[in-house]
Amino acid sequence: MSNAKPTSPAANLSEKEAIRRATQVSEIRYAIALDIAASRTEFHGTTLITFKTANISENLRVDFYDGTVKSVKIDGLSLPVTGADSVYNGQFITIASRYLRNGKQNIEVEFSHPYNRNGRGLSTFTDPLDSKVYLSTQFEAFDANQMFPCFDQPDLKATYEISVTAPTDWKVVTSTRETRIEKKSDTTSRWTFARSAKFSTYIMSLHAGPFMMWEEKTAFRVPLRLFARQSIAKNVDPKDWFPATRHGFDFFEKYFSTRYPYVKYDQLLIPEFNAGAMENVGAVTFSERFVTRGKKSRTQLRGLHSTILHELAHMWFGNLVTMKWWGDLWLNESFATYMANVAVAEMKEHPDAWNASAASKEWTYQEDQMPTTHPIVADVDDTDEAFTSFDGITYGKGAAVLKQLSYYIGEKNFKK
Repeated sequence: MSNAKPTSPAANLSEKEAIRRATQVSEIRYAIALDIAASRTEFHGTTLITFKTANISENLRVDFYDGTVKSVKIDGLSLPVTGADSVYNGQFITIASRYLRNGKQNIEVEFSHPYNRNGRGLSTFTDPLDSKVYLSTQFEAFDANQMFPCFDQPDLKATYEISVTAPTDWKVVTSTRETRIEKKSDTTSRWTFARSAKFSTYIMSLHAGPFMMWEEKTAFRVPLRLFARQSIAKNVDPKDWFPATRHGFDFFEKYFSTRYPYVKYDQLLIPEFNAGAMENVGAVTFSERFVTRGKKSRTQLRGLHSTILHELAHMWFGNLVTMKWWGDLWLNESFATYMANVAVAEMKEHPDAWNASAASKEWTYQEDQMPTTHPIVADVDDTDEAFTSFDGITYGKGAAVLKQLSYYIGEKNFKK
């Protein structure tokens, strides 16, 4: 097995590499089997990538950062993973052009990877209050390849079929609902999930642990669940979450004239979460800072509802309709920010929603005056630069421009 270290300090993909790879592969399907029960320090798995190949004169890159590759096969043929001829360099697997042919092919990789503690890829957290362990993922912009080998760029959408071996007392959550939970031993069970819809790697996710779970009891067309770790569950009020989420579904489906494109909608409160929230398909993650020990103030409740609706808007803007590359991040964030404002303003609990959104533009004004300011549509040469675009300009300024446009041409024309 290879112990090669990356040739640069971080995983990275350039726009030029992404454009070239988009000419090479299409019709992508992932079958991912993970074992998260065998070790506290690392997880093990296999990924079978099925795809249609073109442009076979170029080598093909499969992203997988800082893991251990135990075997690589293309169409059943084993490739070297040790020695000078190893196909893995610690950042990605290279499939030489001589192994490629036009048409359907498959690559199978057996691998392991350490759990992270930095909130990227698949991270682990041990609750200091009760010593219970929780796992969660964060993949935007280029960290899905820290959990499984993949073509990790937004325009190469794929379907995902996942199976996970986990401790028996854990719950496992991803983009679809489980089809089977099979007990493998006294301490482990295997969860099998339905094949997903087609979407980008950065919005695939996996979360596991002995979560407390609440289900929406009111009859609703989309299954709704809420998860939090057990030690903070007493401070989570589902009434702060489910009514606003139902309102969002009703509002956005009508506004966009498009039904919710996925099969269920889970929301998870995640410890040590780097962002405020993340729009993973069917399994949206939120920072635990949205948990309060007492009743939320009007401002806190409006902030939570705005974030809930922002992430739900992403199911259409970002997840269903997706940018080709990170320079068009505004397509995700400006639209989600603006549409959340529109949806919150329709809630009777928040008659001051537009005033609050105007006040939040101070963030945008401050960042727009700095030397690091940039156009709403940015030039992003690689995935390292993508992180610099998550700022008040991409979110707030873009949303303000959309608000101006809606006012200028009229709301009905804007909706069309």
